Amino acid sequence: MPAAEMTMPQTEPQTDMTPLVLDVDGTLLRTDMLHENFWAAMGHDSRAALATLARDWQAPNRLKADLHRIAAPNVALLPLRPEVVALADAARRAGRPVYLASGSDQGLVEAVARRLDLPGDHFGSDDSRNLTGATKAQVLVERFGDGGFDYAGNSEADLPAWGAARRVIAIAPGSGLRRRLDALEKPVQIIGARPGFGALWRELRPHQWVKNLLLFLPLLVAHEFGAATVAATLLAVAAFCAGASAIYILNDLLDLEADRLHPEKRARPIASGALSIRDAMVASGVLVLLALALAWAAGPPVAGLTLLYMALSLTYSLWLKKRRWLDLASLATMFLMRVLTGAAAAQIAVPGLVLGFVFAVFFTLACVKRMTALARAVNGGHLPGRGYTRADLRGLERVAAAGIAASAALFLAYAFSGHSAALYDSQVVLAVAVLPLAAWLTRVVRLSEQGRENYDPVRFVTHDRTGLLIAALGAGLVLLAV
Repeated sequence: MPAAEMTMPQTEPQTDMTPLVLDVDGTLLRTDMLHENFWAAMGHDSRAALATLARDWQAPNRLKADLHRIAAPNVALLPLRPEVVALADAARRAGRPVYLASGSDQGLVEAVARRLDLPGDHFGSDDSRNLTGATKAQVLVERFGDGGFDYAGNSEADLPAWGAARRVIAIAPGSGLRRRLDALEKPVQIIGARPGFGALWRELRPHQWVKNLLLFLPLLVAHEFGAATVAATLLAVAAFCAGASAIYILNDLLDLEADRLHPEKRARPIASGALSIRDAMVASGVLVLLALALAWAAGPPVAGLTLLYMALSLTYSLWLKKRRWLDLASLATMFLMRVLTGAAAAQIAVPGLVLGFVFAVFFTLACVKRMTALARAVNGGHLPGRGYTRADLRGLERVAAAGIAASAALFLAYAFSGHSAALYDSQVVLAVAVLPLAAWLTRVVRLSEQGRENYDPVRFVTHDRTGLLIAALGAGLVLLAV
């Protein structure tokens, strides 16, 4: 009798419902919310932010909560890491729950979750706990069980959570961290690569260093080109390049939200997340020390002026740039300080007429910077982080016209002064150079009124062929006058 046939019951493959837990800072976001919160607080109330840091630096959970009370970063603008967002989207499509777990303040973590429409409870720091390292791992194990979740992180602080996870997802780990992950003997998924030096180099804005050629103006005015004089001025130029880059970084840290709302500045390394805030802060500190060391080598007066320049630049970033009209005088003064520092390095006295001319020219160019921004403004004519609206455009045009007139008058006064008589064979030819000067300034102002300039005046000036030809004509007339 044939054996009865037995049919095995058909079972459908089980769906993987293991929760996916995402670290936020440096993982889901290309930035760190504690650092973002600190600089948002600095931009809002620098005194309160620094007092909070001094009081709470040994209690990270309190520090995060107190900074959040002063000011919160705009979570909607924080740069996301697309690969991790795609990972979360894929998990949700598969029916898996996705949770956020971060050492950042609980309120900020929940704001990020709302931005991505992630339902459920999420995990952050509060007044009673700092959710990092072993504390984070313990909370996740209590909620999901040992090995009951997949975890995505980006640093050694995530090792305890990875150790308790079923599966490891690591964002751009270095070689040392990669070895420690391999030692966990768990499935490891690597996302992204470590950033190179390019983002930091762009943040230094080396194209802006052309401004520091103004330190050579005292040598040109006095016709002094001795080796010792040029060497001292070169040291001062190097100091200003380092100091200016340090302040550019601090300015970008204070301007994060405004830059992210800007059509072009949103691509800057810090605003886009290409350069971490911590790396930017370290670089700024190193550059300040380098600037002071180079300036001291050029002489104590140069060191003093360099320090004063950086202090004024920082004051501008914290306060002056938000004050309508006062910011224009501040920008012009910082250019004037370059000339004064070059004079101190070369030990040359610069005539007052030349100093007045420099101030008038750069006051005009400061107007141009604001006029360009207003002409190209997209959000109702308001400049985020600045004190101007489109209603100020006409006033800026009038002030710029006055600046052109003052520049021309001061140039002519110097051309026929006793100082120029001792240095130039033809004061008349020197005076004629005022025509291309006035033409160039007028051209720059008119283009800014039409919104045809770049947001970065230095980049525009150095790439404007017509403007460069006009400037070359002026320089040629000055040389003919010698």
